Amino acid sequence: MASTQTLSNQYALTHTQQELERLVHQGRFLGELTEYMLHRAGLAPGMRVLDVGCGAGDVSFLASKLVGPEGAVIGVDRAPEAVAYAKQRAQQAGLENVCFIAADATQWVPDAPVDALIGRLVLMYFPDPAAVLRRLLAFVKPGGIVAFQELDTPVAPLAEVMCDPICETYMAAGSRITQTLTRLGADTRTGVKLRRIFEQAGLPGAQTIAMARYESGTDSAIYAWIEQLTRTLLPLMQQTGIATAEAVQVDTLAERMRQEAVEKGCTLVTPSLVAAWARKD
Repeated sequence: MASTQTLSNQYALTHTQQELERLVHQGRFLGELTEYMLHRAGLAPGMRVLDVGCGAGDVSFLASKLVGPEGAVIGVDRAPEAVAYAKQRAQQAGLENVCFIAADATQWVPDAPVDALIGRLVLMYFPDPAAVLRRLLAFVKPGGIVAFQELDTPVAPLAEVMCDPICETYMAAGSRITQTLTRLGADTRTGVKLRRIFEQAGLPGAQTIAMARYESGTDSAIYAWIEQLTRTLLPLMQQTGIATAEAVQVDTLAERMRQEAVEKGCTLVTPSLVAAWARKD
């Protein structure tokens, strides 16, 4: 068993109300891609599902639709603020098949095995994601599903974000985000490593697929997505020397991206969101 230090979650973002609301917007923006993964992985009515690093609860809510009222979803996150917010959202939506627990996934033990283990943008924050996955796999029933979705965003000099034609404002914003996360210890290339991570955890033969959003026009949600993530990371950008507040100009970032993209007729492509899923032998 790896040490607690090795397994420790190095989540680089805060859990302020602003960040929790950003996670909700991100959940809407990426939701279709995650729901597709959960369908392909085989989530079905009646299943008991564990969502690791659930944050504001969006992946748990997607799973709850698939397992139905006869199923159950347990969302676990180490941040009490995130769990409280997820509980509030579940109550407001009238969801009775979802519960949320404030606990460290590297130490928490469920009261019963689960049929599926899922997560989105969570393994990238662990120094040894395979060790974390191996530990959690012990709580999955034989034949159960394991499905995770992670970013694959290369750092410079490789392409960090794509667009055509070039939208300089979008490219610069994406580069700052990737560099900041990398400086803080997050692995923005976890997506491309998912199959190997699964194998090291004892799950050979995982199926994988990469997905992305191709966005354009005045009404795209991509501008707000980048602006909100930049706003959350801005203090860390400054601390790590990536950029100053004057250089970022976060209050006008979304509008400047929109204006440039529309004027040039750009298509903006999100970083690849790689999904991997397998069944436990």
